Amino acid sequence: MRIGLDLDNTLICYDHVFVLESKRLGMMPESWVGSKQELKDELQSRPDGERLWQTLQGRVYGSAMRQAVMFPGVALFLLRSRHRGNDIFIVSHKTEFGHFDSTRTPLRETALSWMESKGFFEESGFGLAKENVFFEGTRQEKVVQIASLNLDIFIDDLEEVFAEEGFPPIGKVLFNAKSEDQHHDLHCNNWSEIGQQMFGSISDAECKFLAQTLCREHIESVTQLPGHGNSRVYRVLTDSTTGYALKVYPDLVIDPRPRLRNEVRACNVLEHLGRTPRSVAHDQELNIALFEWIDGETPRTIEISHIDQALTFAEKLKDLSENVGNDIPEASEACLSGVQLLSQVNERIQILGSTNNEELQKFLGTTIKPLWEELQEWSAVNWPISSFENELARSKQTLSPSDFGFHNALEKRDKSLRFVDLEYFGRDDPVKLIADFLWHPAMNLELAFKIRWLRGMFAIFDQDSELSQRFHAAWPIYGLRWALIMLNEYRPDGWQKRVYAMRQLQQSRKQIQYQQLQKAAGVCRSIREEKLECPYV
Repeated sequence: MRIGLDLDNTLICYDHVFVLESKRLGMMPESWVGSKQELKDELQSRPDGERLWQTLQGRVYGSAMRQAVMFPGVALFLLRSRHRGNDIFIVSHKTEFGHFDSTRTPLRETALSWMESKGFFEESGFGLAKENVFFEGTRQEKVVQIASLNLDIFIDDLEEVFAEEGFPPIGKVLFNAKSEDQHHDLHCNNWSEIGQQMFGSISDAECKFLAQTLCREHIESVTQLPGHGNSRVYRVLTDSTTGYALKVYPDLVIDPRPRLRNEVRACNVLEHLGRTPRSVAHDQELNIALFEWIDGETPRTIEISHIDQALTFAEKLKDLSENVGNDIPEASEACLSGVQLLSQVNERIQILGSTNNEELQKFLGTTIKPLWEELQEWSAVNWPISSFENELARSKQTLSPSDFGFHNALEKRDKSLRFVDLEYFGRDDPVKLIADFLWHPAMNLELAFKIRWLRGMFAIFDQDSELSQRFHAAWPIYGLRWALIMLNEYRPDGWQKRVYAMRQLQQSRKQIQYQQLQKAAGVCRSIREEKLECPYV
């Protein structure tokens, strides 16, 4: 396949560079926050606005281009293309120099230098031929060049390119834009979806090719593991070791949380504890990481020893937070105050409320929202004043895996546990760690084990005099929060993340939604039956 690609704002993302340079040039105040499009609209609304915008463009595409990055998923797309033997051509509408650019920076040379710095032309990188990169002075010249290359498909962020007279009858993919026009065949807002539509799901052979970029040993095989709801996980077998675990994380456009960075940092910080996987290698552009392989299985039957190992690990995290806690960012969706927890719950309700599904809307109206009104009053009465609006003091925070439980643990032959999936790791209120362990739908624990966990955690954090009061106030709210999480399959973004990890789910959405709705209803009934109190205290 012969694939043509636009460069600026298709392969290269400048959004943050535009904002930074607008402030350096004094066009916008330091406090301004907004998107590239909002910035453009603001500048062009001013007298001489077009000159301001073109001046900024000249700076961004010129002397400031070194700050630009590849869009998430571009690196993976290019490597998949290389593995498949596709011919890649880049055709860019780019003049020699920027308009109103006082630095007279040569834009084409700068773009080539940027591509070189990202490994576009290296055999160990993307392996593109430099002679397959074309810069044209006008849009019409760009279209003429595209037509001359005998391409099968072209990917661009501008609908106007496809609408230009003379554009050849080839496949047209519009990237990262909203358009009502019909000049394109495919419209995607992220590169993972483009790759999926053009190449299909990532094959084991492709994953082997990707893994080999991280692994010094020869890889014999790569096999995807079942049962992972977010990232894709593969077992990598080599000819000289027990192998590795390869994780392919969701596209950062689909889910902007830095999962790879969080997990690698967590494994490095916790490595000396001997309870988590060792990080071997990672590539942030490819959004993949290699970890040591742990021979073990998810515990089938939970025993007292498992609860005690979880408590020991939580205690070590608490002790470690006293030394390195200030250097670790907040956990994903951390809840460090009552207001923050309430805000997160309210945001989830609002998002689900805008979803076009009659069954869901009925459940929200009859069950979720009435309970939510009651819980807001409950929190106002029961939450300690010191931490309701103000962030919990650092001395009371702990390091947390965030998604912690035996569903994310592997039991070795010696019965010891290793805790995996640390993508959401960071600082948090221990109350959230305690409550999530009990509320998580994958944690089916006996009553005695729930009581043992709760008492053990209260003992570990006994120096926090307000812990039990915060837990009392937060308990039913975390329950409702989990009920809302169970409804993520109704959300377009939630379903997209789930299908990214397991494509086979695509045909089962309605059935899964119904099952999740029943689970959420069960949680809400439990909260009401217990009169908002935790039954394990």
